[in-house]
Amino acid sequence: MNRYFFYLIATNMLVNVIVWVPKILLAERFDGAVMAIPIGVLIGTIFLFLFVPAINKFPNLGIPEILEQTPGLFRFSFLFLFSVMWFLAGVITLLSFVDHLVEFVNPEMPSLALVILFLFLVIIVLRYSDASKLLYALEILLVLNVPLILIIMYQAYTNEYLTMDSIFEVGTHLFEIPSWSAISSVTYIFSGYANMVIFNRVFNKKISMKLLAVIPFVAIGNLLTSFFIPIGLWGADGVGELAYPWTSTADTLSIEYGPVERVITVFILLYVSITTMSILIHWYVALEMIKSMFNIKRAGKIKKFVTNWAALLSFGIASIILETMTTNKSIGQLSEIWLDIRFPFEAVLVVFMFFLARRKKA
Repeated sequence: MNRYFFYLIATNMLVNVIVWVPKILLAERFDGAVMAIPIGVLIGTIFLFLFVPAINKFPNLGIPEILEQTPGLFRFSFLFLFSVMWFLAGVITLLSFVDHLVEFVNPEMPSLALVILFLFLVIIVLRYSDASKLLYALEILLVLNVPLILIIMYQAYTNEYLTMDSIFEVGTHLFEIPSWSAISSVTYIFSGYANMVIFNRVFNKKISMKLLAVIPFVAIGNLLTSFFIPIGLWGADGVGELAYPWTSTADTLSIEYGPVERVITVFILLYVSITTMSILIHWYVALEMIKSMFNIKRAGKIKKFVTNWAALLSFGIASIILETMTTNKSIGQLSEIWLDIRFPFEAVLVVFMFFLARRKKA
């Protein structure tokens, strides 16, 4: 089961190339973003190496089961707050990507209709899926998509218009003090591991600690690529004008003898599937937390049916309301605020799991 753990982290890394992290870092490229990368990687690595040994102490158990011995009010509050955080992760991803599709595929396309279409797909899949099925689907998705993503990265690195001078210019700002937002966005690259609070239910073996050493290096490669490639192609100043840095960057690339010449076409198709999978994972975690708040496992069929559909419909209604209330600019602001709040929430989760594991050992 070790590989599924790494799939969760890989999905989080891939989806952030298009949704949040590059936009925030590129906006602060002269004001601490470069320093934020090593600081954020260090913090993310510490969180990872604290969380994984802790969750290894509870095979086949998710956070709802681990918290069963705690006071009822504490357990309910904990699960409620973190279910909201996971729901927001999914809905912000959904709104951001729909905004990308409208901008680059068809500006006349009604974004609300597209959101409703995605919601219908996600809700139906969530209603009839479990953790194992989602992980199997994630494996198939990554096996099919990652080779194509690597081809796109190769095209970006070998592009004749990639200007190293622009990259070096931004690199000279290494010692600028980073902002909270920049560090928060970098640490989110690692946050796929946090989905184990629910997916650990289907892990009957411990996650190998030896393999964890690879993750920080992959994260650094992901961050440097998503940050510096747009700078190299658009210039240190020009990149700041882009509303969608990596989607615009993909639009500049082409594969001369490929079956599809414009990279943007492949890029959009790849990230439709990856983004949808990311939403499914986040909302599955949120849904399972909500169900655990009401002890759904011990409930009758009617209560299970009502709770499931009530939670899923609530996700859909809240998403539609947010879509009608937000613009491209406000979605970006909401994403940044959520990342800033998520950082301390994740720290609390990691520390809490660490102490629970130590208490069990004692």
